[in-house]
Amino acid sequence: MREIRQGRFAELDGATVFGIVRLRQDVFVVEQHCAYPDLDDNDTDPATVHFWAGDGAAPVACLRLLRDPEGRRIGRVCCTPSERGQGLSGKLLTAALQEAGPEVEIVLDSQTYAAGFYRRFGFVEDGEEFLEDGILHVPMRRAGKRD
Repeated sequence: MREIRQGRFAELDGATVFGIVRLRQDVFVVEQHCAYPDLDDNDTDPATVHFWAGDGAAPVACLRLLRDPEGRRIGRVCCTPSERGQGLSGKLLTAALQEAGPEVEIVLDSQTYAAGFYRRFGFVEDGEEFLEDGILHVPMRRAGKRD
C-alpha cells in the first residue's frame, strides 16, 4: 500500500522535488513525446499543493492542486506505467478534492481518453476538445457544492 503524501513546495525536500519532476518528465516528455517546459512558476506558488504516492523520495504517481481564477485547478496527473491500474491516481485525486473542499469549483484539462476517469469524481466536460502537444484534451469542471 503506497502512502499518499502532500505538501507545498517550500515544505518539500530536494529528493522529493527531484522525484516528482523526474516522474513528470518520464511520463509527459519521454513516454508521451511532449517537449514542453514542465517546470513553471505554479510549482513554487505558495498556494500550490503537490500530492504524490511512493516509497521514500521515489514518487510513482503525482498531481498538483493549483490556484485558479474560478477556484482551483488540478494538473500534472501522472503515474508510472508499472503502477497504473492500482488506484493511485484516484487516491491522489480524492486527497486533492478533500484539500480543496466540497464548496470549491475545480477545473482541469483531461487528456480525452482519460475523461471517464474524472467523470467518476464528479467532473463534466466543459468545452470543446483541443489539441495540446499533439494530444487531444477536453476541459472539465467539478462544480462546488453550495448549502
